[in-house]
Amino acid sequence: MTKSRTNMKWVIWGLCAVFYFYEFVLRVSPSVMIQELMNSFGITASTVGLLTSFYIYSYAPMQVPVGMLMDHFGVKKVLSSASIVCGLGALFFALSKYLVFAGIGRILIGAGSSFAFIAMIYVSSNWFDQTKRAFLIGIANSLAMLGASAGNGPLAVFIKNFGWRQSISVFGIFGVILGIVIYFVFKFDKKDETIEKKTAKEKSHIFENIKLIISKKSTWINAIAALLFYMTTTIFAGLWGASFVQKAYSVSKEVAGYAMSMVFAGWLVGGPLMGFFSDFLGKRKIAIRIGVIGALLCLVPVIYFPFIHIYLVYVLLFLVGLFSSAELLSFSLAIELNTFKAKATAAAFTNFVISIGDAIFQPLVGFLLDNNWDGNLAEGIRVYSVADYQIALSCLPMTLVLAFILLFFVKESSSKKARV
Repeated sequence: MTKSRTNMKWVIWGLCAVFYFYEFVLRVSPSVMIQELMNSFGITASTVGLLTSFYIYSYAPMQVPVGMLMDHFGVKKVLSSASIVCGLGALFFALSKYLVFAGIGRILIGAGSSFAFIAMIYVSSNWFDQTKRAFLIGIANSLAMLGASAGNGPLAVFIKNFGWRQSISVFGIFGVILGIVIYFVFKFDKKDETIEKKTAKEKSHIFENIKLIISKKSTWINAIAALLFYMTTTIFAGLWGASFVQKAYSVSKEVAGYAMSMVFAGWLVGGPLMGFFSDFLGKRKIAIRIGVIGALLCLVPVIYFPFIHIYLVYVLLFLVGLFSSAELLSFSLAIELNTFKAKATAAAFTNFVISIGDAIFQPLVGFLLDNNWDGNLAEGIRVYSVADYQIALSCLPMTLVLAFILLFFVKESSSKKARV
């Protein structure tokens, strides 16, 4: 392989990683502008949860079709289009004066973002040796968590200085430019065209792969366990955690935003570490169960003991993220539970189930907050007590316990025999 060819594949992988980073910033961005959204649109916590969930309502159904589109058109066309759609959705969201149009913007962001993770698997699988795949996906996921971290503390400062509409507009313009760059850079590499020709002969197997995957009980159990495990990240760190920490620990929005950033910083560090750890054990399930227990033990004090020092909260939330990064192994496990030719579809199906959980639980927490609200208002905006948050967030320890139990029902072979 020539040096220029080697450099080009890393450039392509890097662009996929940048897009993955970018979509995570947009995904979690509402968590640091909840009050701004309430003020701008005159809505309550339940409606904020619903508004942010519009992202999931398009992201989740797109997961399985994403694999098909990538097989049919190649990664170049779909990924560049996805980035442009993401950027246009961010602009639509930022410029909307009415809630319904803001919802459409979030739908567009979710539709574009749905390609990011599967594109990473696609490029890591087809542009690199099989032995590097898990490591590359782990590193890319760490970069995505860095994006999620940037979408909390740093974005909170940006919004404070420039306003939420202006801030999201900048990200919208970036997404459009990134999509154009992806298209032209990929155009110089012929690998995608080679893959298209190879997969063109196998299109008849697409639906066969889906049928094979959904017929396996272990695939479903693993996906549901991954869903329950991931709720701590997406519900707490991705949306409601910043508001809770600000209220419970009497800190500023910026400090609370950086507290949530610690979760994603933990993911950033933990992703590769958990991957190496599971490879060393030769078993994915053990590493995932250790991650579930660790996340549970670190999350409980943050929710139920709000008298602890904020610095300790930072440490605990970092550990929550580090242990939660074991959830990424669920995708390796999904691939190992199925045939090699269905690897992308297996990962996409698992991501689809996880996304369905996002759509259910994000509005649920908002509903529980409104259901326990005592009628207190501040400048016309509902004010929720610490107890209200604790009751609503109690669903998270429960989901972790359920995830731990479900993993006992997944039949796993040694990953050393089925390396991904």
